[in-house]
Amino acid sequence: MVMKGTRAQKVDGIHVIQDSFVGCFWDDGHRDMKRYFGNFHSVEKCRKRALEERWKYFGLQYDGQCRAANTYGHRPRSAHGKRSASAGCDAQCSKNGNWREEKDKTAERQILHGTGWRNAIYRTQPTIWTIKKSKNMFANGSYVGCYKDDSNRQYDSYFDGKKTWKSVKSVDECGALAAKWDKPYFAMQVGHECRLGSKLFPKKGKYPPRYATTDFFYRVWDSRYHNYYDCKRCTRKPSETSKNYPNIGGNHWSNAVYSTNPSPYYPAAYWDAPAGDSTIRFAFARAYCLNIEGGVPKDGKWKAGGKIILWECVNKRDQVDSNMKFDVEDGYMKLRDDTTWCITKKTPRDTNEQLTLQKCGSKEMWQKITTNDDLTIRFAASKKSGFNVWGLGRYFNYWNLQRRAVYSYTKVSGYWNELFAVQSAGPPTPKPTPAPTPPPGHKGLAKAMGWKIEEGKCTIEIWGGAPCAVSPNYPGIYTTDEKCVVSMARTKAVKVVDFATEKYFDVLKFAGKTISGTPTGLVTTKLPKGSDKIEWTSDFYLGSSGWKICKEKPPTVPETPKKCDEILKGHKDRDYRGCVTRTKTGRKCQKWEAQTPHKHSDMSGWKVKYYGLYGNMCRNPDSRLKTIWCYTTDPKMKKEECYAGDPGGF
Repeated sequence: MVMKGTRAQKVDGIHVIQDSFVGCFWDDGHRDMKRYFGNFHSVEKCRKRALEERWKYFGLQYDGQCRAANTYGHRPRSAHGKRSASAGCDAQCSKNGNWREEKDKTAERQILHGTGWRNAIYRTQPTIWTIKKSKNMFANGSYVGCYKDDSNRQYDSYFDGKKTWKSVKSVDECGALAAKWDKPYFAMQVGHECRLGSKLFPKKGKYPPRYATTDFFYRVWDSRYHNYYDCKRCTRKPSETSKNYPNIGGNHWSNAVYSTNPSPYYPAAYWDAPAGDSTIRFAFARAYCLNIEGGVPKDGKWKAGGKIILWECVNKRDQVDSNMKFDVEDGYMKLRDDTTWCITKKTPRDTNEQLTLQKCGSKEMWQKITTNDDLTIRFAASKKSGFNVWGLGRYFNYWNLQRRAVYSYTKVSGYWNELFAVQSAGPPTPKPTPAPTPPPGHKGLAKAMGWKIEEGKCTIEIWGGAPCAVSPNYPGIYTTDEKCVVSMARTKAVKVVDFATEKYFDVLKFAGKTISGTPTGLVTTKLPKGSDKIEWTSDFYLGSSGWKICKEKPPTVPETPKKCDEILKGHKDRDYRGCVTRTKTGRKCQKWEAQTPHKHSDMSGWKVKYYGLYGNMCRNPDSRLKTIWCYTTDPKMKKEECYAGDPGGF
């Protein structure tokens, strides 16, 4: 989705904008993002699910299917001899402001819910953009961008108690009306309709940028309506040229939006974020970046003449190569890997030619640029020439963008193939101060914090603020033919954090359990009443690296709800919160926190609360079966459906 300028929102005295959108990418039956959370998700609901399981990215597809992964871009498609994982322009993932996108209340700058086999991908950790402390490249602007409108109107503020719009002769006249009636924003449409607004993005999801709607591109392809929606190409221009604002008059159902007073606009080179990757992205197709053709030189030495093209920003390893990283400062677009190289126009006059890499400060060349509120990048030496992705004519395949040449064009007008978003890398988030290393004396203890060695050569350590018992000589080879007894006072639960012994012969006993060898899947164990001893025995033969067992907080098990709601509701009855504890054949349900007689992984932190996994009551986590079910206490039947309550459903 094309991003346009905004007055930054003020949070705790800092100008901040949340924009975590990565791009629109292809999917297929093998799935680019493997983890699936179901349907009917908003951006923030999907983000919450991905955060709970610590995925790096999440994606929305087909108007709300939520998926997550740590990498993306593994399902490329081919067209005209070019192969690309990106679905191209961000409009490919847009539902054109449908009711689901309209109701999405996310703080994200871009609201995209994906379409068929196309994932709208976001970073799971919100990306927060702030204005740099350095005012290098800082500039104010008035033009916000070109946005969709409909008969309900994006801007409909009354400015004289009666009218919601007025016919004007120029953008200046509309701006004067906004100032008179104390409105911070205004919009022009079809060259003369002036509307005022109190809020920059009312119903943000319903009125997306025009370049992020498929309607725009369908009209572009239709020769009868070539310029039907583009705000800068309306056949009806304002009758008078504006002096204080850009002379952009909007178009059919397209608002040219302005801020009444000049203010910071976004994106721009003076914004940065810790998650910024120093790329120059194609504003209406965020998956593509300016790239030095040929890749990173093997010897690390850059050469003059490298051509600038458009290429996918991130490789399959989730990395941005150094031939796509640039710092925009002092009017130069410098290669981050070696700041002595700049993006350059070799001929110092208005000509159409491909941009190349040259030494910064080269004479008889154009290198200084300006970034503008209409998202164009122009050369400081000429108002006519600026960056342009070449060959994207009216009939181009709008997802086939790979390897397009980036030119200096002599008639830059701010059309969609001339819009770029600078993604400056900000300082990293400060890391928390590490916990101090425990002083000497916290190892090899005979007693500490209620734990005591009653017998043998085992010792006690303090680890993470809690007592731990360890085998003799831990983490070295323990002594053979040994016996230890450790008493535990004021301890409700323990966890084995390391364990390797001779299987069957060297054993550790606690809480009614006996373990040996190298067991896996060890979890926190709640101590039964009266169980306050750890016993260790080793035989005369082989030793190993031993064990370490520590005091832990008891695992949290949700309390049984006081009221039982026996109505079956939600997708596949997943929202049922009743108290049925037997299956349809009468088998008793196993407690969700138990791992016997059947082991399972349904007790991960977020699932317990989200699906209400209380006691041994029937539920349907992950909508796994057609209705509610449970693990049974019958060793021969792992899980079975339950029947309960009244049918509810959606």
